[in-house]
Amino acid sequence: MAVEVYIIDGKDYGKLDKLLAADPYAKDSFKTVGYTLKESKAMGLKGGSYILYFKAEDATLLSALCSKLVAAVADAKKADAETKAKVEAQIAKEEENATAGFGSIFG
Repeated sequence: MAVEVYIIDGKDYGKLDKLLAADPYAKDSFKTVGYTLKESKAMGLKGGSYILYFKAEDATLLSALCSKLVAAVADAKKADAETKAKVEAQIAKEEENATAGFGSIFG
């Protein structure tokens, strides 16, 4: 599974929100693929921006989503390797905690 992490400046949130909500039923939409959007400060990074995390089984689909993102939000920056690893670890931890919490409900 291929993963991408982008950093989007806070001033571009409106453009990003519009893109993420667009065409929710299309095979190549962010809604269909699924994504996580967090404030950068909540991810342990410098504040004032957003972190967009998304993944796809198909590398071609992932590439198309990256192209859509950069076309809609020109200042979107691909995260460097260190930031990407940090975000991936944080997301994995949150997913694990959610799964454990859900499991305890049904015990």
